[in-house]
Amino acid sequence: MPIPTQNPGPPSVGPAAQLPFESAAAISGGAAASAWYALAILILATFLGTLDAALLKLLAEPIKHSLDLSDTQLGLMQGAGLTLFAGIATFPIGWIADRYDRRVVLAGCIVLWSVATAVRGTSHSFEAMFLASIGLGIGEAGLAPIVYSLIPDLFPSKQRVLATGIYVLLSITGAGVGIALGGAMMPMLESLRPDMPLALQGLETWRLTCMAVALPGPFVALLVLLIRWRIAANSVARAIVSVHNGMVEPVAIAPRTGMLCYVRDHWRTLIGIVSGIGLSSMGLAALGNWLPVLATREYGASPAQVGQGIGMAILGGTLAGATLGGLLLRHMRRHFGLAAPLRVIMLGQVVAGALSLMLLLVRSANDIYILSGLMLTPLIATSMLSPTLLQDLSPTHLRTRMISLFTIALLPFGALSPVLVGMVSDHHGQLVTAILGITFTGIAVGALILRMTEASFTRTTALAQSMG
Repeated sequence: MPIPTQNPGPPSVGPAAQLPFESAAAISGGAAASAWYALAILILATFLGTLDAALLKLLAEPIKHSLDLSDTQLGLMQGAGLTLFAGIATFPIGWIADRYDRRVVLAGCIVLWSVATAVRGTSHSFEAMFLASIGLGIGEAGLAPIVYSLIPDLFPSKQRVLATGIYVLLSITGAGVGIALGGAMMPMLESLRPDMPLALQGLETWRLTCMAVALPGPFVALLVLLIRWRIAANSVARAIVSVHNGMVEPVAIAPRTGMLCYVRDHWRTLIGIVSGIGLSSMGLAALGNWLPVLATREYGASPAQVGQGIGMAILGGTLAGATLGGLLLRHMRRHFGLAAPLRVIMLGQVVAGALSLMLLLVRSANDIYILSGLMLTPLIATSMLSPTLLQDLSPTHLRTRMISLFTIALLPFGALSPVLVGMVSDHHGQLVTAILGITFTGIAVGALILRMTEASFTRTTALAQSMG
């Protein structure tokens, strides 16, 4: 048991109305109704962002023929224009969001990506489309970090995991709904063409689709600004804690620290978490990108059959994984304290790694769909808790920047996985072996790294929570 230093006692604060939602809600025993309203608005904003980002995939062919673009130019718009600039902009936007009202920054991001989507609809050259893609990427760069930073401000600790899980679950399912909705809009807009103003009747359908998808942006941005969000006074201090058997014990007052100092002091923890989760995401990316190809190439399934089979597997695995992850976390909190999210993620990785060996036994496309659902269940459980883990690691005043940093650091793992599978398959001529090798190796090594990081993770999390 650590020996406490002199403790000046709890800081004095104003009434509950001056506290952030976590503190105010803790007094009343639960999140306010306005917090659940805010979560619904954040989910709506994420759905809109997903729809805007998916348009280029859906409209690639008509855009290519209309503007006489090459496949390389299409790839540049999606790669350099969207993904690369989104990665570059993530941290600066996080820096701004940690210093100003996160609602205002998020609303600005929504307006920016909506304007960029509308500009796509009016573009007549590759250069204009590329600049619009950059605007879309920069706007969407702030979405996930700001949302994951807002949730702990809106919900008390006992409800934060639930709120984060609901957000992740609906975001995943909403992505599929958004793509389906985007595809359905084109024939619907075509049927409405005679009733449109004369200025719009002559526009190509893909242009009308871009404009229609951009219209809700300012309205959603306004709803974000109406979120009730109360900020704690900067003078409110928190106690430094020590960790004993996973439990927090107050010791002294924790001063706030800058971003660079925090990263420098906890670099081992941060590298361990990024490496462990990143390697696991390589396995998830290998499955998502290559199992549909395996079903088509090896077992002759049609694209429609693969879409239906994999879609049902994703839906079932997502629902089961979300439920399982929440139940496991609740159980492990009692035994492992602050390390519980990490333990659940490690357990999910071990189970998914063991299930991946069953790839050697598949004999039909249906076997692939079933195995996909089984493997996605533990992997989704870990994915659902990864934002919670990142929230735990990040002090309030650094949270958006820390989550942005994690987001950037994890990008190469997901991007590298499909390439590695393709290289191994080309070299050995066995797609199953390639998928299994990358998936099992990534998940197994990732779990081992997380286990080695557990002690430092617990200490870092305790300190982050002590800073508020």
